[in-house]
This record gives sequence, C-alpha cells and structure tokens, in this order.
Amino acid sequence: MLNIYVCDDEKVITESIKSYVEEYFIKYPMEYKISTFNTGKSFYQSYKRQKAEVVFLDIELGDSHGISIAKAIREFDKKVKIIFITSYKNYKGAAFSVRAFGYVDKPVTRKGIFDQLQDIIKYIKEEQNSTQLKFETTEGFIYIDPKEISYFVNENRKIKIVTISQTYYMKQKISTLTNLLKTFHFSCPHASFLVNLDYVMDIRNYTVYLANDIEIPLSQRKSTDFHNTMHRFLQESIDICKE
Repeated sequence: MLNIYVCDDEKVITESIKSYVEEYFIKYPMEYKISTFNTGKSFYQSYKRQKAEVVFLDIELGDSHGISIAKAIREFDKKVKIIFITSYKNYKGAAFSVRAFGYVDKPVTRKGIFDQLQDIIKYIKEEQNSTQLKFETTEGFIYIDPKEISYFVNENRKIKIVTISQTYYMKQKISTLTNLLKTFHFSCPHASFLVNLDYVMDIRNYTVYLANDIEIPLSQRKSTDFHNTMHRFLQESIDICKE
C-alpha cells in the first residue's frame, strides 16, 4: 500500500490535492491511503508514529516551516518522496538540502499532481527492482542495496559498512570499493571514508554532516574534489526534477 500524507495550512488546498490523488488512482488503480493535515505539528507527530512513502508538504505553514520539518524527517527517513507545495520559487534551492523529489506550484492543478504521482510510481517501481551488491563480510557473504549504505570507514584494519539499520565488517581496502560504487554516487571525503552522497546533509569547513548526526572528516587534499562531486550530484538531482 502507498501511504500518502498531505500537509498545507489551507484546507482548500489539502482537499484539492486529496481529490486529485483520488482521481489519479481511479484512472490508474493502486492500493493507497491518504491522510491530510493543516498544521506542521500534527503532521510531524503523525509521521513519527507512522511513516509514509509520499509527502506533499507546504513550505510556508502557519505554525512552522516545511523545510525544517523535512530536515527533521530526513534524520530518520531517507526514503520518503517529498514534494513541496509552494508559490515561492526562491525556496527551491534550500529544498535540495532535504532531497526534495519534486515541486507543485500554487495554485495547485490536476496536471501538477498527476505528473508528480506518475514520476513517483515510476521511481518506486525502479527502486523495487534495485541492484544489490555482494560483499564478503566477517559473517559471510551478504547482499546489500547500495541505497541502504550510509558510508564505509577504515577501522582497525577492517572496513566497517554502515547501513540504515545494520553494521558489518569486511576485509578490504577503501580504494577497491571506490570504483565499484562510483556509479551509485559514493565519494571519498577522506582517505579512510567512502560516503553515500544521498546521505550528505551539509558540508561545513572540514566536516561532512550525514543524516542521523553523523560527522565525517573532510581532508584538505580531497576537499575540492569532494565539493565538486557533491555539486555535480546535486545538479543531476535538479535536472531529474525538471524532467
């Protein structure tokens, strides 16, 4: 089932989006559940109890700010597809820091919602057919979807694999993993680390901040290359949203 949340401080907008979503799934049948909220507080409290696959979130809420709520959600949910509802184009740059899947401009239209849902369904189907890589760990061979891996770190002559929910150890060098994972958007900010760019929340001075308050050192030698790689990654994300 596709769980969908809609949050906007204007009830007429949440009801419009709900109506368009219902129309979409009448035309393209799929099991789903939709919930609407008119305050950021009620939305966030519900989200902590029950996650969703898709969120339509207003940027300018009456009691809070959509970008701040999205950042809080990203701390414990990297997978949710966030679509911002906005009439403020200048916020779109800030929204990339929380990996927005897309945008719906106000006034909200049927076509805008249909287009986003079509892209989301396509993306989710691709995720379900995702690639899993084989790793030889100290516990034996395991298969992991690269999207589930936050980072690798060289630790006590072993490589620690840190995923969303598990930690594994393997006897291998970071350098041997770099080429293998390059196409999955991994990059080295430091000789001992290989990070998934999709988990990078911020870069300040010589520290890379990942989701869940993880801090990774950024070496001076690799700083320029890592910043450039991150910039290209974000630009690709922007281009995908525009398609």
